[in-house]
Amino acid sequence: MNLTNQFLIAQPHMPDERFSEAVILICEHNEHGAMGIRVNRMSDIDFEEVLIGLNIEKNRAVNNQPVFDGGPVNAECGFILHRGEKQFDSSLQLTPSLALTTSKDIIQAIAENNLKGEWLMTLGCATWDAGQLEEEITNNDWLSGPVDENLVFDLSENKWSKALALLGIKPHQLVDTGGHA
Repeated sequence: MNLTNQFLIAQPHMPDERFSEAVILICEHNEHGAMGIRVNRMSDIDFEEVLIGLNIEKNRAVNNQPVFDGGPVNAECGFILHRGEKQFDSSLQLTPSLALTTSKDIIQAIAENNLKGEWLMTLGCATWDAGQLEEEITNNDWLSGPVDENLVFDLSENKWSKALALLGIKPHQLVDTGGHA
């Protein structure tokens, strides 16, 4: 099972409260483990604060937007999911139209209004050791399903419900305790 470019959607009984109602885009999944970006929990800082912290001036045309909490690992590092094929110093092309970049040059491009297309910045990511994510799925902690790129860039508060809807599930249909048949 390879979950690269899939959404992980937390079940209501998720034992790790840091991932309560999480929607995570899995960016890489292989025999060594997995790495993903949570796309539905806003942090308490915004993009302008990131620019101030990096001493980068922004173009007046750049809209300030929230920065998301991407996960508990490398919480001081920025990860930017963005549309398009433009490559930056450190980009991973996830799909033909979606990339993940971790280098400062993309922040500069956004600040100068030179990034065409949608973007979402997170601080931190989520990682799993080899076999850990598979075990959590076996324990019914997560549902998985196809990525909806529009949902990635949606800034609304209810991405968890929307991600469940992609699977044809409504939140009230889920039970808050796990089990196996």
